[in-house]
Amino acid sequence: MKTSTSNPKFTEKYAGAPVIHSSQLPCNFEQIRQRAEEIYHARGGMMGMTLNDWLKAEQQLKREFEK
Repeated sequence: MKTSTSNPKFTEKYAGAPVIHSSQLPCNFEQIRQRAEEIYHARGGMMGMTLNDWLKAEQQLKREFEK
């Protein structure tokens, strides 16, 4: 897995991203960021869908927690 240091543009895009605080989602910013980066790389690293990547990461982590 690549880290944020491997892609500065990716990190810049998420630098100011809000974190949704919820008692049902025990994920921190770093967990969501890492999952969003995995999603970004899985779809070929094309820019322009960072918000979608972030929201999808949150949803996936929430589903994993609920299991």
